[in-house]
Amino acid sequence: MNRLMVLCVGLTLIGSMPSAEAEDAAPQSKAASTQQPCVLENCLVMPADEAEVAAQEAGVLAEIKAKEGTTVRAGDALVRMDDRLAILEKQLAEYQFNAAEQRAANDINIRYSKSAADVAEAEHQASMDANRRVANSVSVAELRKLNLEHHKAVLQIEQSGVDYGVAKHEAKAASTKVAAAEENIRRRHITSPIPGVVDKIHRHAGEWVQPGDVVAHVVRLDRLRVEGFVKSDEYPRSRIRGRNAIIDVTLPGGQQRQLSGKVAFVSEVRQAAGDYRVWVELENAQDDGQWLLHPGDSVTLKIE
Repeated sequence: MNRLMVLCVGLTLIGSMPSAEAEDAAPQSKAASTQQPCVLENCLVMPADEAEVAAQEAGVLAEIKAKEGTTVRAGDALVRMDDRLAILEKQLAEYQFNAAEQRAANDINIRYSKSAADVAEAEHQASMDANRRVANSVSVAELRKLNLEHHKAVLQIEQSGVDYGVAKHEAKAASTKVAAAEENIRRRHITSPIPGVVDKIHRHAGEWVQPGDVVAHVVRLDRLRVEGFVKSDEYPRSRIRGRNAIIDVTLPGGQQRQLSGKVAFVSEVRQAAGDYRVWVELENAQDDGQWLLHPGDSVTLKIE
């Protein structure tokens, strides 16, 4: 009876001991699970950059230069406002600048004042010499008058120098007016601030707009953002932040393509479901002249 109990206990202990093969397999299985990518379904594709282009000045829209669907570069014209008055103001500013510049370059008054001072000094000195040769040949009143004329001529030199400096400043002010007039014209030519595609034209030629009124919407398609939500209890932020990512794209006909990107943002805010928001930035690609991804598409995102 006792031998039978001992035998049963021994068999039980032997059966409960893990094998060496099982011990080796457990760490490998755990390590393999940590290498699995974070797969996010139904991620939303969004533009990395877009612009609601607005008018900067009040006025009438004279010409719509871009159409919806047009590919534009940064700085390309979208809309031209009526700029006829602004052009006339620039021409007036240029005439004023040319006149001020001529006055600033004119030093005739300075040269004349110096010559007049030299003559007045010579006349005063000649009268003084005449009195030294013949006493009272020139009256005291006349000498005072000649001395005053000489002093006035010397002061006129200073005044001419001041006027010359003022003319130079007036020329600079007139130059600034020309630049302001050019800026006034530029602000009536509404351009795209980013490269992209014109998605919407909100106004028509002949309409009046106020500053801040949106006239066009431009979307950048060569660079996009894919946004998804990661479960915080499965993937801590430290394992997601800055990681490479793969986006699976299904083309018409079922053909599969992959685009690569990188996690550019990890939200520190935890959602009610325990998820946190991330987005991946990527360079878009084209197939037969058409972009593979478009804002609003739903894709699968794999984060390494």
